[in-house]
Amino acid sequence: MNSLIEVTVAELKDLADVEPKQASKKFELIANAMSDAQLVEVIEHMDIVTLTQINSHHDISHPSIMSELMSPEQIRDIVCQQPLYWEEKIKSNAEELIQHTFDFLTYLIRIQESEEKQAAILECIADDPAGLFYLSIPFIELVLSPNEDEGDVVRDTYDDEEDGDTVGYTDWQPSEDAHSLSIDDPRSLLALIRELTPEVEKAIKSLLRNESSGWEAIIGKFVNELVIQAKEKNQVTDEYAEVDDMFSFLE
Repeated sequence: MNSLIEVTVAELKDLADVEPKQASKKFELIANAMSDAQLVEVIEHMDIVTLTQINSHHDISHPSIMSELMSPEQIRDIVCQQPLYWEEKIKSNAEELIQHTFDFLTYLIRIQESEEKQAAILECIADDPAGLFYLSIPFIELVLSPNEDEGDVVRDTYDDEEDGDTVGYTDWQPSEDAHSLSIDDPRSLLALIRELTPEVEKAIKSLLRNESSGWEAIIGKFVNELVIQAKEKNQVTDEYAEVDDMFSFLE
């Protein structure tokens, strides 16, 4: 890591610890003076806490250069880490949490330039148990308590039986909703997931349908699981860091 990258990483980390929103703005300014390759190197040398703080406080009404350059694995780690930084008003309010998780996922996924990367991100998040919990939250009410006024927009072709019979509503073309609905409509994101990664959509619905509680109780359970898993991952990371420090004299 050259001195420019090292200094930039240190400055962003220090700023993110006290003013994460300013750190997000600073990264966008730095991006004007660096190449994409340099920015990727900066991102690669940031710890997950710093990346999570910066992305969580980015103004999601504006595109993020950082989220465009991050790998699917880095985005997955941020999604799994973010619950540790949820404010109490978000954790304790089901509607707030649904909106918050939807907004954050939309920000991370919709900004990507290619469908290939969008699909890779969705698959990477869903492969992690905590990630699948997070990915399911925006759609809990939509899947378990569909609004009849919305017609059959949230149509379900999910087949969880070996006999091949479809469980749910009616057949449809996922691209219809993925591109016709407003991007601030959760149905649009669910349709995009169905279009790009049908197996991820199946995993989301399977997870939700295995829960017997009401959707608000399910959200509470998912929040607890997400926080517990994020803390466990941090503990493992800290243990690896301690081992690395023990052998740093060999470098």
